[in-house]
Amino acid sequence: MSRRISLGVIGLGSIAQIQHLPNLARLDDLFSVKAVADISPSLNEAIADRLPGEVFTSTDWRDVCSHPDVEAVLLLTSGAHEQLTDGALRAGKHVFSEKPLCLTVEGAERLHTLASKRGLALQVGYMKLHEEVLAELRDALEKVGDLRLFRHTVYHPEDSVCLGPAETIRFDDIDHGIISEAAAFEQKRTVEALGDLPAEWGRLYREVVAASFVHCVSFIRGVVGSLPRLTSADMWRPSPSEPPCILARGVYPDHSRVEMTWLWLPSYPAYRESFEAHGTQGSVQLRFPNPYMRDRTASLTVNTKDTVARHPGGKQSAFVRELRHFHRAITTGEHPDDALGAREDTAWMQDLVAALARGHGLRAAGEAGRRR
Repeated sequence: MSRRISLGVIGLGSIAQIQHLPNLARLDDLFSVKAVADISPSLNEAIADRLPGEVFTSTDWRDVCSHPDVEAVLLLTSGAHEQLTDGALRAGKHVFSEKPLCLTVEGAERLHTLASKRGLALQVGYMKLHEEVLAELRDALEKVGDLRLFRHTVYHPEDSVCLGPAETIRFDDIDHGIISEAAAFEQKRTVEALGDLPAEWGRLYREVVAASFVHCVSFIRGVVGSLPRLTSADMWRPSPSEPPCILARGVYPDHSRVEMTWLWLPSYPAYRESFEAHGTQGSVQLRFPNPYMRDRTASLTVNTKDTVARHPGGKQSAFVRELRHFHRAITTGEHPDDALGAREDTAWMQDLVAALARGHGLRAAGEAGRRR
């Protein structure tokens, strides 16, 4: 029988309420939530009341990390998670961190070292790399000949469309000082990553590239095994008040090309995301589900000369499978190298923003500048 892990959940917003908390309830043979933290006291109490047993609550994430009954934490707050991950690891807790882990390469390297020295699991929420159909995808990539092009595309409507019918609760009793403190730390890390670019470039890096485009980057890295050399980047903003659309291109040593496209389409009918690979003998296409729709899985289509094979997806969502992976990492000691993957993703995303800035006559410094 599997050992039950006692958890602290930090951050109780949309992704926690729609995906992680319901999935933890479903996996109650593997996990037991002992503590929760959010900057809204009312939200803490409302969520704790829905959970079985006595649940500790706090508006300070450090209280959860120091709680003696908590063995591991889920970091589900918005923004990057470097400070929280560092504090949790130093408190001796295993960590599951939603993406992005960090905004700097140095931060990811340091957290990897800290987790390794303390013998703790550190997993990043790259849930797309836990889709059950990935085994068939990797097998198909071996059968479509010499690969010529990888393409990853996101069609991103506004949040109300992404959330769809999902119901979440929220309250206004939040401490804005905590938000300001976290924002100041992220701005400091942004300067270390990119130098003193104008503020809008920092927001682009944090709120679009590291927050959402990262899924394109991490998936390409996870499936192919490495990231391509960035060759070009383009960005266009339909209006000053909207996020931009981004197109990045890269090349691998075998000359295969990569295109990653993130499209802001505010009134698009639904969130869409796909991965394609085209080879000399066929193509594969993976269709991802809306991440805010529960119990959905990715589907795969493989086209070769003589056949079209369709794989409708697995029985468990990627969100459930990544929690199962976290449990195995803790109980077996086979810890993931996600922080090293986050290091590669972070460097690539910094280079992307630096290339976009050069297109506007600006030069990035910081970590991105030192790699040039």
